[in-house]
Formats: sequence, C-alpha cells, structure tokens
Amino acid sequence: MALTRPRALAPSRAFLRGTSSGVAIALVALLVVMVNFLGWKYHHRFDWTGERLYSLSEKTENVLAGLDRDVRVVVLLDPADPAWEPTRELLARYDAASPRLTVRHVDPGRNLLEAQQLVDRYALADAAVVFDAGDDRRVVAAADLTEYDFSGLRQTGGAEVAGYRGEQRFTRALLGLMEGEKPRVLFTTGHGEISLDDTGQGGMGEAVRILGDDNFELEEWASLGASAVPPGTDLVVVAGPTSSFLAPELGLFGDYLEAGGRMLFLLDPALGGGGGELAETASLGLADWLTGYGVEIGDDVVVDPANPLPFYGAGTQYADRYPGQHPVTRSVRQAGVPVLMSLARSVGLGEVPEDLDATLLVESSPEGWGETDPGALERDAADLPGPVPLAVVVEGRGGGNGNGDRGDAADDGPGALRLVVFGDSTFATDQLLAANAGNAALLADTLNWMVEREAALGIPPKRPEEVRLSLTRSQVRRAYLLVLVLLPGLGVLLGVVVHYRRRR
Repeated sequence: MALTRPRALAPSRAFLRGTSSGVAIALVALLVVMVNFLGWKYHHRFDWTGERLYSLSEKTENVLAGLDRDVRVVVLLDPADPAWEPTRELLARYDAASPRLTVRHVDPGRNLLEAQQLVDRYALADAAVVFDAGDDRRVVAAADLTEYDFSGLRQTGGAEVAGYRGEQRFTRALLGLMEGEKPRVLFTTGHGEISLDDTGQGGMGEAVRILGDDNFELEEWASLGASAVPPGTDLVVVAGPTSSFLAPELGLFGDYLEAGGRMLFLLDPALGGGGGELAETASLGLADWLTGYGVEIGDDVVVDPANPLPFYGAGTQYADRYPGQHPVTRSVRQAGVPVLMSLARSVGLGEVPEDLDATLLVESSPEGWGETDPGALERDAADLPGPVPLAVVVEGRGGGNGNGDRGDAADDGPGALRLVVFGDSTFATDQLLAANAGNAALLADTLNWMVEREAALGIPPKRPEEVRLSLTRSQVRRAYLLVLVLLPGLGVLLGVVVHYRRRR
C-alpha cells in the first residue's frame, strides 16, 4: 500500500492561520497591558490584621488628600533599626495615597557620602525622617517612632517594641508644613500653675515637646492685672492652679469665651497641709463661674478601687470609660486605651444653658466614688457615688470664627466657644505621659479639637500584633500525623493508583 504525502496548506489558509495567531498574540498582549494599567490606576489593598496595622487612618487620608504642595520624604534609617521596616511599609502607603508625596530611602551604611550630605543639609544629629517642602521642612527623629516596653529588661536583657508611632509623627509633620501659622496657646501664671519650664516628674516638659511636634506655639501669660486676653490667642490653658482666681480675671475669661474663645482647665483637688483634708481654697474661685456654663466641680478626691495601679496610692487609678461620643476621646475610645490620673477631683455636668451643648468625656468605674474626707478613704453617704465624672466639654452653637479673634467676633455675633475641664492636671505631666500612650493621645486630641484641627485627631499608636497558638500534647501529635504522615501518604497512594491505571 503506497503512502500518500499530506498536501501542503493552500497559501490563503496558511496566511489566515498566521494572521489569526498574530491577532491572538496581540490581543493577549493588549489584555495584559490593560490589566496592569487598571491594577496600577485602581489598585486596592486589603488589611486583614485585627489591629489594622497596614491601614491609614481616616485623618491621615484627609491630610494627604489636602496636600497643597510637593513634599519630598527622605528616610535616613539603618535597616537594622526596629523602626525601619514599619517606616518603609507605612511611607509606601503614604506615597500611594498622594501623588504630591515622594519617598527616598538612604542606607547610611551603604551610601555614606549621600548620608553625610543629607546630615549636613538638614542639620541632623541622629537618624531621622525628613519631610522637605522646599522652603520649609519637618524632622521626625528615629527615637520618636518606637515605644519600648522595659518591664522584661531584667529577664530578657533587652527591651521589647510595644508600639509604633510613625503615623502620628508623620501626619503631624505634614500638618505642620500645610499650616501657614502656628496656633497660639497661652498658659496662665500667677496662681501656682505648672510652669512650662518645669522639667521634673511633675512638670510639663514632655507635653511641651508633644505639642511642639503638633506645631503649637506655647507661651506663658499672667492673667492677673490684664485687661483682656491678648489678640490672636487661639487657646488659653489653666494647668494645675493652687490659689484662687479673682473676679476681674473671671470677667475677662468670660468675655473671651463669649467672643468665641477656647479655654482648657486642668483642676486638681486642693488638699490641706497634711493631705488629710480639703483646703478652703478647693473651689479656686472657679466653682460659681463654671456653674454658669453648666460645669460642676466637686470638692472631693476620686477613689476607684476597681481600677488601681500597682505601686501607686489609692488616689491614682486608670480610667477607661468614655461615655460621650465626642471627637476628643474618639482615638482612645476606639483603641481601648485607658488614661492614667492621680489625685483627681470630680467634674460633672449641671444645668447647661440652652445655647450650649455639653458632653461627659471621662468617668470612673461604677465602683469608684468622690471622697469628701481624704483622711478616711471610706465610702459613706456624703461621698459622690460612681461612676464619677472626671472631664467634660462645653461648646457653643454660634457660628463665630472660634479662633480668639474678637475683632471679627464683634461683627459676626457670639462665637462658638469651646470649654474643656479636667479634674486632674497630673495626667498631662511627665510622670504619667511617659507611663501611658493614652495620656499623650488624649492631651494632643483635646488641644487639636479646641483649635479646630480635626484632621490631627484619632491617630493612636499601632500595637504589634502577637498571634499565639496553644496546643495540647495530643493536638500536637495529631497535627504531626496529619502533616507528616497522612497527607504525604495520601499523595503517594494517589500517584500509585494513577500509575497503574495508565499502564492498563
């Protein structure tokens, strides 16, 4: 039987087949290009971590969306630094969220010459992240990015990373670049208030640094003898006074608030010389004046045995109840972070005027009470039952500018005053600010809200997620048999079955 050779394809059929192959290849290439373009332009990242470690806060996204100038971020960190990896990942998200922001990483070990040039240009003393906007810049030190836990130093020989504060610091730096002027904050003097220059444990050195990073301009001001709050004041702070205010001072405070001003009071209980009773000046001359705004300050010391702090006295406790849904406490409330307070007094709401809104910010546990006899520390009928209010906010409903500029307020009518009263000043001092991140977050959020910088609120430090799997001995044995015996054996068995079936 003769074999026949297959006939060659007709030229037209060969051309059509080649054309079809070329068109198919071109379509596949076009599809790949389109998929990559769409993925680049409309990409979306998913964060499955419980602590949302890889997600930007809503406030940071708003700041990045509002950037009005190009910002160049230079990261001068050693890759061995614990802050390097989270900083690299975080700034990649900043870069993806805003076309006006670019990021460059410089390794001081590999690029020694360029690193030295950057150190000289930005006058850096140590590793840092620089936000450069050309005519202005902000520097975030590497030491400010990471929180450490030193509780296990004796057992492990080293400190563990307890939190990462990069988003806080970086967003503050961007806000500082965007703002034309710094909010002006005056701290009153002349009544035993905490001095801004006090760097001791009871001072406000750490608060000054935190608020400086938030781009506040802080000054001290003697209210006694003044005729009015200085023009251009955005906020007045009364921190831990020990002697009474006089009627003329309260009058100018009232004028300032009615014109749309903002005031923050940090009021401690006034104890007698021995500490066993309340002093006669416990009201500090402020009780009746604050009552006019719907705020009631108690002559007591808050005791909360349900929330004690080890190695501290009975008057020191933590508060983790934030009953009012207010922007001031949103970040600590959502993060579940407590606030440490020491020797606090009760601050609650009374009869609030109709043109004002009031909200309770912080309170003790139901087991706490306001002790009117500090020498006894026993709950009785004279004491204020818990939960005891510890801080309140009062705000006006008017539409004034709210920046303390009373020249404009005179034309626009009553301004939207903002008044916040805490029954404790020690939560803002170095001792408790260093001990708890929640104190720093609450202090910064309070001041930022009062000067209407809502974009700076709600960025608590991110805690590294620790996922642990605890198994019993029998569970470990079953997992061993499943992974190392059963699954590989099943694969071998299936291979043998397929082999013999094909031989047939």
